[in-house]
Amino acid sequence: MATAESSIGRRAERVAGGRSRGSLRLETLLPAGLTVLVALLVLYPMGMVVLGSFWSAAPGQPGTLTLENWRSVLGDSATFEVLLTSLVIAVPRTLLALALATIFAWCIARTNTPFKRLLEGLLVFMFFLPELPWVLAWMLLGAPNVGLLNQWLGALVPGGEGLIDVYSYGGLIVLGAARSAPVLFLFVHPALLAMDATLEEAARMAGASAWRTVWRINFPLLLPALLASGILSFVVAMESFEIPQLLGTPANIFVFTTRIYDLAYGGHVANFGAAMVLALILLVLTGSLIVVQWRLLRGRAYTTVSGRGFKAQPLDLGAGRWIAFAVILGFFIVFGALPMVVLLLNSFMELSGFITWEMFTTQHWANALGRDDVLKSVRDTLVVGIAAATLGVVVSLFISYVVTRTAWRGRRVLDMMAWGPWAIPGLVMSLGFLWAFVWLPIYGTLWVVVLALVARGLPVASRFFTGTMVQLSAELEESARVHGGSWLRTFLRIWLPLLRPAVIGAWILLFVIAVRVLDVVVLLAGPGVRMLSVDIFLWTVTGRQEAGSVLALIQTALVIVGYVAVRLIARRTLQQSAH
Repeated sequence: MATAESSIGRRAERVAGGRSRGSLRLETLLPAGLTVLVALLVLYPMGMVVLGSFWSAAPGQPGTLTLENWRSVLGDSATFEVLLTSLVIAVPRTLLALALATIFAWCIARTNTPFKRLLEGLLVFMFFLPELPWVLAWMLLGAPNVGLLNQWLGALVPGGEGLIDVYSYGGLIVLGAARSAPVLFLFVHPALLAMDATLEEAARMAGASAWRTVWRINFPLLLPALLASGILSFVVAMESFEIPQLLGTPANIFVFTTRIYDLAYGGHVANFGAAMVLALILLVLTGSLIVVQWRLLRGRAYTTVSGRGFKAQPLDLGAGRWIAFAVILGFFIVFGALPMVVLLLNSFMELSGFITWEMFTTQHWANALGRDDVLKSVRDTLVVGIAAATLGVVVSLFISYVVTRTAWRGRRVLDMMAWGPWAIPGLVMSLGFLWAFVWLPIYGTLWVVVLALVARGLPVASRFFTGTMVQLSAELEESARVHGGSWLRTFLRIWLPLLRPAVIGAWILLFVIAVRVLDVVVLLAGPGVRMLSVDIFLWTVTGRQEAGSVLALIQTALVIVGYVAVRLIARRTLQQSAH
């Protein structure tokens, strides 16, 4: 980084030519324009959710303001049943996911567990795996009696064919926790790495046992990160859609998101007013929790992270280090590798759920790849992913610059609005964009999907750039300004070269999100818009699981390519920083 900054420092003296009136106007108008744009992408759709909850008609239809939607929802006992069911699933799912993530992170960060980099890479890979193909695989593995795991258990143990049932509360909790654990690992692991190692070493020298040190030293210091991660996990559980829709609905287990989808799309007669009321209740709940999480994360500045230049010896687990390795690797095999292998094999079987050589066929692949609608789905998904990633990077880059490098008075408001989609459940955002843009020509086109995905990716990308920008010295920019360089030229010639790794990484991450997401686009895709995630979902719920497996593998392949690219870029960036 020092070499890059020095070379660009020499370039700063060449960034000249006078600061034109147009440049000054751009520098002044950019923050205001960004604020208006982010408000249109975030506040406007959410405002339409509020309006829709009081509107008597469907989106885009003439109607009047009414309280009937609220009376019908709050007066319906099913609403409180849905709330209770959501909590019954979300709370144990959160606790289990947090426990798994903390144990995995502690073993990798603070002990002598072997092959740490491998284990960390496998958990990150699980984070990138798209959820919809993963759930489809577990429908094949864990269906009662006929699921592949039950078939294998039945062959080994008398009566074993009924031991596993993913269409149950237990299935929703365990699989949900397995999906959330890798996400929480990405939060807890850095906190453990940043923790002051001298405190642990002092406790051990004073005669404290390893486990007493963990309980009395590590845990209190980690508590803010654990609370913030737990809140995030609970919010993710409350807004989860794919798992409860595909595994809970067939068992008559309804949560907030599946009830909203059923009211807006799943029933014979859509009840958008009631759907908007439930969406608003869910939005208030998740938004309040995200505010609490945000305050906790701000409080992490008080965590002790000193001890630079000193690193405590990893805790020696003895023979237990191989047990820790086996547990984490086993978690990946069961919840990461096995579902994808089964999904691949199932795509070559004549009948879904029966994997034998006699059933082998390539017909599903031939049929899928030969269909125009499938090719359109792949093409539209790529177009949407590329467009959403590109626009998202541009908007987020400028947002981060305004927030971190200007004294504009409204920068905190802009930052909070960019953070806003983090608190908005994907299905609620889909409803908001449906209401907000149904009267515009872009509705029913790829562009409304692109805009929704840009809004969804703002918190991720803007934080991505903000974390990088605050580490860069402002002297280079000031030098270019002193030599007369315009704001735009300074940004393009000074900032972009320094931020290139972050730009590439953020672009790939936003592309992966756009390719794999379902809840944000499920209500926006229509006859003119085909998305892989929506087609996989619709083919699965209509009983075409073999063909759905083909599409799911195509989607997974696109995501894995993105994952590999992120890892390569991260490795190259670290190598450049080391020089």
